[in-house]
Amino acid sequence: MSGWGLFGRVCALLACSALALVSVSVRPSGAQGEPKFKIAVIGDSTGDGVWAGLTQLANRTACMRNSVELGRYGKVSTGLTRPDRFDWASELKKIETSYKPQLFVMSIGLNDRQSVVENGKITMDNSPAYPAKYKERVTAVLKNVDTNAGGLAWVGLSSMRTPVADKDAREKNKLFAEAVTEFGSAKIAYVEPWRLSESAEDKFQSYGPDVDGKIVQIRNPDGAHFTAAGELVVATYLWPKILASLGERGERICARTAGTAP
Repeated sequence: MSGWGLFGRVCALLACSALALVSVSVRPSGAQGEPKFKIAVIGDSTGDGVWAGLTQLANRTACMRNSVELGRYGKVSTGLTRPDRFDWASELKKIETSYKPQLFVMSIGLNDRQSVVENGKITMDNSPAYPAKYKERVTAVLKNVDTNAGGLAWVGLSSMRTPVADKDAREKNKLFAEAVTEFGSAKIAYVEPWRLSESAEDKFQSYGPDVDGKIVQIRNPDGAHFTAAGELVVATYLWPKILASLGERGERICARTAGTAP
């Protein structure tokens, strides 16, 4: 992927056209008494990594720090295949009621390399019926987004080290994207995952450029998660896309964000 500079450089991506998820009033950085724009970051441990990266980025960026509140709602070891153990569709409604976010950012799927269980019935993950069943679980989450109050950005899974995990992540991303497209809400968008390379293969690599261009370890030894430096890289990639997805109606959070002023 190109554009490995500081956050200000990637903000040029805001010029790209994007879906209008929600309307957001621009307010000056550091305005007193103004409510912050609330983003609930949800999903499994990959979602928690997105929250950690965005939090790092907010600490480096004055406008984001002063204008955005990041709610941490990731649940480690959860997924969509076993709602009998943890049901993200109903959990999303609970978060809407208690936290009242104006946007959800979701990343999930790492724990879904397993069959779908529905009313005690199992749909094997290698059966022809599996893709449709899994997409039903994605759609169940989408149906519970109150689009009158906000929207949702569903972030795909980045490449994985092992061939089995990587294949599954790419297949899940396809199902996420299809489900979002078929759902057809202008306030719900699929966001392509961060990639180290723009090549078609996008192979997993443990090391890569950080936000300052220095080669560092960006992926954890488990071959799935990111290091703290990698989480910041991912957040730097995602944040302009999140901003762009909020619309091009002259209403943006941190419209003047550039650089890392304290």
